[in-house]
Amino acid sequence: MHMDIEIEGRHKNSLLHREEIRFEILNVKATPTRKEIRTKLAAQLGAKEELLIVDEIDHEFGSTVVTGFAKVYDSAEQLKSMEAEHMVRKQTGEKKAKEEKK
Repeated sequence: MHMDIEIEGRHKNSLLHREEIRFEILNVKATPTRKEIRTKLAAQLGAKEELLIVDEIDHEFGSTVVTGFAKVYDSAEQLKSMEAEHMVRKQTGEKKAKEEKK
């Protein structure tokens, strides 16, 4: 899917060791997946894809504009300590380790 991402705002959050990005995707017919957005946004920002989390995607019915919020962490350790485990798994495609029953 071809998409043009415009960066609406960037804020360096030194306390949480991340950069927070507000973005807008124009002229879309269907809401792109988090994976598609993550890949394109990482390439556009020059960031490592594994350190980027797409936190929010908003697409109103009938609109051709998608807005969103993403976070780029300084390190994988910071990402894992700050983000919910299920969000990290959802975006990286990791599978949850099954716990053994006793």
